[in-house]
Amino acid sequence: MRNKILSVLFAMGMLFACKSVKSTSKNKENLSVNFTTISTIVPPEKFEKIQRFILKNGDRRTYRNFDNNNPHYKFSNCEVFLGADIGQRNGTNDPAISNFNQLTITDYDATLRYYELIIVRKGDLEVEKAWIREGMEEEQVYLVDVYGKGLALMKNNLPIYLEQIEKELKVDSSEHE
Repeated sequence: MRNKILSVLFAMGMLFACKSVKSTSKNKENLSVNFTTISTIVPPEKFEKIQRFILKNGDRRTYRNFDNNNPHYKFSNCEVFLGADIGQRNGTNDPAISNFNQLTITDYDATLRYYELIIVRKGDLEVEKAWIREGMEEEQVYLVDVYGKGLALMKNNLPIYLEQIEKELKVDSSEHE
């Protein structure tokens, strides 16, 4: 009887261990392929324009445990946060220490809440900037599906936010002329 119990426990342990390894490797596979270029929708120049606007006109808010004091701006249909291109080495997101290559659009009222955009500038691959994933190329902007919501759906919804951001940037620039 004891041997049967031990055999069953051993088999159950092996089953759980195999399932855990399978889940982990599946997650690693997903992490390497869950992005798409969106440079035709958000050219690098537009990414940089939004970034500059937020740094100039925004405030600071922490939106995750990874770092603090993120540059932030509340647009009428979303909020946008910037993340430092050297990650936690700039945990306070100080523009004097590093630049920002991560732009996260958040809509807390929507089912799909987060849109993470990553810009890969010339030279970023060589110095291994934060947020860049294997397969990304320089001088491109990418949409990253961090939460597995589906890139097609995200890419479909993204223009709604980008149109409003662009409108508000135009209003701001015309007010300062």
